Amino acid sequence: MRTLTAAIWAWAATTMLWVVPSLAQGQAAPLYENPPGPALNLYGATGLIDMPTAEHQEPDTINTTVSYMGGPATTVRTTVTFQITDRLSGSFRYSSIDNYNLPGNSTLTRFDRSFDLRYRVLDEGHRLPAITVGLQDFAGTGIFAGEYIVATKKITPELNLTAGLGWGRLAGDSGAARNRRDIGRGGVPRAGHWFRGAVRPFGGLEWITPISGLSFKAEYSSDTFAVERERGGFRHRSPINTGLEWNRGGAVTYGLYHLHGSSLVFRASLSFNPRRAPAPSGLEKAPTPVFARPRLQPGWRFDTGWKNRPGINAMVRKDIQDHLKPMKLQITALKITEDTATVYLRNPTYRIPAQAVGRAARALSRATPASVNFFRIILTARGLPVTSVTIRRSDLESLEYDPDGAENLLARARITDAPARPPDGLEYADGRFPRLRWFVTSSLRTSYFDPDAPVRVELGIRAGAAYHIAPGLSVSGSILKPLAGNLDNITRGANTSPGVPQVRSLSARYFAEQGPILERLTGDYLFKLRPDIYGRVSGGLFETQYGGVSAEILWNPANTGFALGAELNYVQQRDFEQRFGFRDYRVLTGHVSGYWDWDNGFAGQVDVGRYLAGDAGATFTLNRRFRNGWKVGAFFTLTDMRAEDFGEGSFDKGITLTLPLSWGIGTASRTGYTTVLRPLTRDGGARVAVKNRLYPAIREADSRAITRTWGRVWR
Repeated sequence: MRTLTAAIWAWAATTMLWVVPSLAQGQAAPLYENPPGPALNLYGATGLIDMPTAEHQEPDTINTTVSYMGGPATTVRTTVTFQITDRLSGSFRYSSIDNYNLPGNSTLTRFDRSFDLRYRVLDEGHRLPAITVGLQDFAGTGIFAGEYIVATKKITPELNLTAGLGWGRLAGDSGAARNRRDIGRGGVPRAGHWFRGAVRPFGGLEWITPISGLSFKAEYSSDTFAVERERGGFRHRSPINTGLEWNRGGAVTYGLYHLHGSSLVFRASLSFNPRRAPAPSGLEKAPTPVFARPRLQPGWRFDTGWKNRPGINAMVRKDIQDHLKPMKLQITALKITEDTATVYLRNPTYRIPAQAVGRAARALSRATPASVNFFRIILTARGLPVTSVTIRRSDLESLEYDPDGAENLLARARITDAPARPPDGLEYADGRFPRLRWFVTSSLRTSYFDPDAPVRVELGIRAGAAYHIAPGLSVSGSILKPLAGNLDNITRGANTSPGVPQVRSLSARYFAEQGPILERLTGDYLFKLRPDIYGRVSGGLFETQYGGVSAEILWNPANTGFALGAELNYVQQRDFEQRFGFRDYRVLTGHVSGYWDWDNGFAGQVDVGRYLAGDAGATFTLNRRFRNGWKVGAFFTLTDMRAEDFGEGSFDKGITLTLPLSWGIGTASRTGYTTVLRPLTRDGGARVAVKNRLYPAIREADSRAITRTWGRVWR
């Protein structure tokens, strides 16, 4: 029941992330506008009831599914599936089986984490069916492990037929015996077992009835639930499964099924595509129009006498800032000459950097003297000048209402790396340095997949401040006070493998501290050595568990899509009270990192080096980024630490998900919520959490981010 409750809450929370913003904007209808995609099965993958089909969802679709099967071996499966490309999809699943009998006649609830991959090798044609090859639970304990080749053909618009061959779990008793050999520490894919051993056929049909949203399914299942029969008392009486599903207009689906002649199963699924927001975009206030200068007669020129007026820079700077204030943009510095205005722009509001550039350019057209014909807008991130965008004012005036204005303006604009040194004559805004900023906000900390409580949540209050001393130089910190939750009663013990330092498996001791804790206190200096080379030096208390010193350098040339960085840290483990004390453990860690950013929205990262426990290896990360701020990613780390020493899970891996607030509310915001679904927090492959790492800090303001989003420069 613990898992069922957690699963229902997780699914309900995901649903609310979609529904509440829609209702807040009076836009509940878009939740149900999208046509329904192919149906899902009880594993949360595209399929019939328990068996898969060859169909795939629309690219970028995310499905969240909870299924509940009662009986002696009550089973709950909670799954998140992402359609990575048109042909490839991946799933992460967390399941429980009640009354799971272990050797020695002990009985418990078995919790299991598993990953799936599916690839469509053949598209459906006039005569040929679609064909998909899949790996189910290929990197888990093996309880649900199986492979399949499946074909699906649409006979009529209302009738689909499916037939396939299954191995492992999907081959009945023989496959279950193979899986039992896999059950153990889990986490290591065993390719030598794939598509080996006994094989069984399966198949079925889906009929979309004349009743709106209602469909009927029937299948012949090759899965005999061998593990559940042997260890959980499951009764398997028939291979025939049937069920009814009701689809709520494409987003929410409910299903009720009769399995194996003995069990009733309920399923609920939420499907959505990050590219389609529940609230329309552009609900923020429109920018002011470009102010067009009067046309000059041949041979005439605009007056430049204004440059001799006392205090003209401060006056122009104030005028620009007054125009930017309603747009929630900030000018941090200005240099103005007879024909060029150079502004350093801070963008705390717009996730689309080109939108900030366009609004700043319009403000400059209204606030600068008529003789200024070039606007050089330098986007900054964490105080660092990142990208320089130079726009001719006359182009801005002539292209504002051009149907191809964005494309033509991009062709005429100049986008380069920002200079490393500020130009002579640059004047910072009044009160810019030194400057104190502070905040008080709520805090949410989570922990997943503890067998005693699969979802743990802690609510608290966080107070923090940042003192900006000079460009790039600051001191900042935060204090956290937990208020309510169950994060402080984790009973899972630390890793006790000989010779393995307890660098993360002591997290329960840190979470148990409920007094006000000094969460972070660091001094940071961010700087540029060259237009394409960035640097960072940090020192202090980096996170709740470690403090020390850190240095980083990053080469990120404009318009290339590739960056290279290196980081070195010397850190010491903090006391459990999380104030100013330290424990005895010290370690030198560091990584060399490569970053790839492809035009199709995918981004890759490889980090090679030494981790907190002294183990050496590499972390591989692949992210799918959307222009509206959504991000779905996966990572895994392989080091020279043995799987036996790492413990359950064998190696570090996980899924990251970022949900932008602007996607739900329809107005500009750079606020978002990021969570990491990591099966277990162990000591292998662990890194220190350092704020202000360079690549994430500057990526959203670099040249490629601007050119990719240039279509919104007039928004």
